[in-house]
Amino acid sequence: MTQRALFGLSAGTRGPRTADHLLHRLAETLPLPPGAHARTHVVRTPEPGLALSIELPDPARAAAAATFERLKDERDLAVAWGDRLFGPAERRAAAVAALAGHDRSGARAVLFPGSAGLSGTLTLAELFDRTAIDSAVVLGGVVPEPSATLDTRGHVRPELVDGRLLLRVAPARGGVYVPFELPDPHPCCGGEHDAE
Repeated sequence: MTQRALFGLSAGTRGPRTADHLLHRLAETLPLPPGAHARTHVVRTPEPGLALSIELPDPARAAAAATFERLKDERDLAVAWGDRLFGPAERRAAAVAALAGHDRSGARAVLFPGSAGLSGTLTLAELFDRTAIDSAVVLGGVVPEPSATLDTRGHVRPELVDGRLLLRVAPARGGVYVPFELPDPHPCCGGEHDAE
């Protein structure tokens, strides 16, 4: 079994736009290696909202320790790594919950293998081949054909279901599908992350 380095994070984030922005910023400043996963999690702790988790593909303790040290430099961010906790006391429970929930159904993937530069139109078969997304389902439970066309709208956020990434889609004009989660009409960072 592959070993992984997992981190739970909490910055008191309330909505997906802010959580996405923080994960993209952390991915750039740490930086996160190719193959990393970054997810959001609804947490029901004394400070409810969205907490975050990051999975590094490299299990090397030195890389994980260096990442933990860099995360500790983030102001107002609680960090959980193994049995280590750092950051504001009121956010630590959410960081621990995100760490524990990284592999639980319902986690929303923001960064995942193949997510960088994922934009435009492609078939579902191409999406499955190029990314870590395993399947797609239309609202109501219909499974579209792999040859169906997906217009990503530059915003693809699959959900973890039974250990696999599932993209929920909706039909759109012209016989194509679009991700069910709408892109924010006011993208963060002037739109720099729209294609991720």
